[in-house]
Amino acid sequence: MLKKWVIFSSSLVAGVLFFLHAVSIEPIYYGDSVIQVEVDKPGLSGLSDLSEFLPPTSSLGAELEIIKSRSVLGGVVDTLGLRHNVTPRYFPLVGRTLSGSELFLEPPRVFSRSFLSKYDWGGENVDLQVKALTEQREAVYLRATIESDGQIKVEDRGSGQSWVLAEGESKRVTVGGGAEIVIYARVLDADPGSIYLVEVLSKLSAVSSLAKRVRVIEVGRDTGVMKLSMQAGSPERIENVLDAIGNAYLRQNIERRSAEAQQSLNFLNEQLPSVRGDLEAAENRLARFRELNQTIDLSIETESVLDKIVSVEKSLSELELKRSELYRTYTPDHPLVRTLNDQRSLLQDERDELESQSNALPDVQQELLRNLREVEVSTDLYTYMLNKIQELKVVQAGTVGNARIVDTAAASHRPVGPNRKIRSLLGGLVGLVVSATYIIFRRLFRVGISDPEVVEKTLDLPVYAVLPYTNLRDEGNSISSGSGLVTSHSPDSIISESFRSLRTSLHFNLGNFNRDGAATVIGFSGPAPNVGKTFVAANVAYTLSDSGRRVLFVDCDLRRGDSHSLFEMKKNSGMSECLVAGETGDRVKRFKESNLYVLTRGSSPPNPAELLMTSNFKKLVESWRKEYDYIVIDTPPALAVTDPVILSKNVDCLYLVGRAGVSQMHELIECKTRFTRGGRKIDGVIINGMTESLAAAGAHGYGYGYYNYAYSSEGN
Repeated sequence: MLKKWVIFSSSLVAGVLFFLHAVSIEPIYYGDSVIQVEVDKPGLSGLSDLSEFLPPTSSLGAELEIIKSRSVLGGVVDTLGLRHNVTPRYFPLVGRTLSGSELFLEPPRVFSRSFLSKYDWGGENVDLQVKALTEQREAVYLRATIESDGQIKVEDRGSGQSWVLAEGESKRVTVGGGAEIVIYARVLDADPGSIYLVEVLSKLSAVSSLAKRVRVIEVGRDTGVMKLSMQAGSPERIENVLDAIGNAYLRQNIERRSAEAQQSLNFLNEQLPSVRGDLEAAENRLARFRELNQTIDLSIETESVLDKIVSVEKSLSELELKRSELYRTYTPDHPLVRTLNDQRSLLQDERDELESQSNALPDVQQELLRNLREVEVSTDLYTYMLNKIQELKVVQAGTVGNARIVDTAAASHRPVGPNRKIRSLLGGLVGLVVSATYIIFRRLFRVGISDPEVVEKTLDLPVYAVLPYTNLRDEGNSISSGSGLVTSHSPDSIISESFRSLRTSLHFNLGNFNRDGAATVIGFSGPAPNVGKTFVAANVAYTLSDSGRRVLFVDCDLRRGDSHSLFEMKKNSGMSECLVAGETGDRVKRFKESNLYVLTRGSSPPNPAELLMTSNFKKLVESWRKEYDYIVIDTPPALAVTDPVILSKNVDCLYLVGRAGVSQMHELIECKTRFTRGGRKIDGVIINGMTESLAAAGAHGYGYGYYNYAYSSEGN
């Protein structure tokens, strides 16, 4: 029964502790948003040839990493001020729950003059903002306390510096480590003494913390849809953070997609003045030539050659521009660069062939053709570059990115954790497992005997009694120090009742040894010292005498017997002197006014075993049989000396006393073996000093709990 209560109470306590822990921690809310990444498409129709200036489509795996990069999350941290956390101090266990309830709609001014004022109860309104002006590597920890005059005192917990701010006031201060921060007390509405803990993180730490709390996954497979989710202690905080991340990602996506167009635009703007200068120089040369040679008309054949050469030169100029642009991004071995080089080689061959045809013309015609070609080529190239610049500006202005927000952030208004029921059940299960494991391991590794049934099966001997351990001083009884005769000093105690129960059990066995009215000799032995052998023998003797029988208690432990202290007698003359003299004489003392007579051990002889082997001991026992009804003999420990085996030859019944939790089973087995070799059979076992914990460790408790009942007579 005790084991069941241990398991039940452990499960209950663990469940309550887990529940209180769930109550004390901050509620957790969940929110998410959805972003779609689309395939690249031209911004305007007719501009598909500009696609080479735009970046290739990124895989969704790359987008998942980009959205959690420091470039995106760092902007969110700066925008929302996530580098500082202000945490109120809550009352232990239940403070956070009360703060989140509607119990206190206004600041609890009833606590303003008590120690409870330093805790947050939910009615306070304190907005303390901290902004880091310089980057620091280590976190800065501050402690803010509301003063009696309504101001707030902010203390650097590292350096010990402190500053006082009024509501609406800001201060620029330098904290430990040299970091500069701005503290702004925006709103201060709380009881004096309220304490708030402020943590200012480095930007890298804040970004890392945010990255751990935000989860980004692909919805489905090859859908191009990303889902951002987050868990935090505030629904508003979740929505603000997820929306800020989505907007920062879209802005970065647009900037990234328009970067190539901007790069090409910058290149064309750099080359445009040079082309315009070449055009002006060509026009000036043509004008001077016409002025010197008057107007000369070209033949139809020459005009045809001119048109072809101008077309080839224009294509070569465009290819040269494209190749220069590609060289800023790719190496000469890139396939795009190789393709342009091949096209350039073909055009150069065609130009060389046309130039060879023009060499057959007169010199004046050749010079005119050359000047006209330069003017027309420069004009076409300049016009081409102007058109390309306008087209790139249109593309840059019309770039919208390949991502869009499908669902804006939305957070649940009911917390998703912690689940207090599940935690309580989990705590109960943990308590059940721990307590059951403890009981099992204690049973497996316990020291000493504790289960009477195991003793009976192992020794093949009956267990006549299991005597409980009782500290009588805890029961309010006044017993002199060193006294162990509890059946005399405290007859109504639990232990005394257990000895009377033992007397009843022994009565039927002792009747078998009654020989023509002669006294029955009862021997008590044990495996080792300090098992309570003398304690049991003395109290059994007194219990037998209390039934009206004449009982003699003999201390035969001639080496270290201490029964005289139990009976509050002197040991001057006792059993050792009787063995030497061969007679009892007047050495037997009566215990108070009872029917119990005591023979102490006397002085310690140098040869106790030899004295017990003489015929004097047998003569003494025979003489005692005629004077008393019972003779109780206390023997030395059986495993320490051979005296008990010698004494056992002169007793009618022999009982072995073992102490619960102390005596080992192999010790009891060895005792039985030694007595059996000496020709003496043990009649039974008595287990002494059984505690509730040892009884619980045993298989059945063996009736220990019955000793907890008290049943006394009513007063008159």
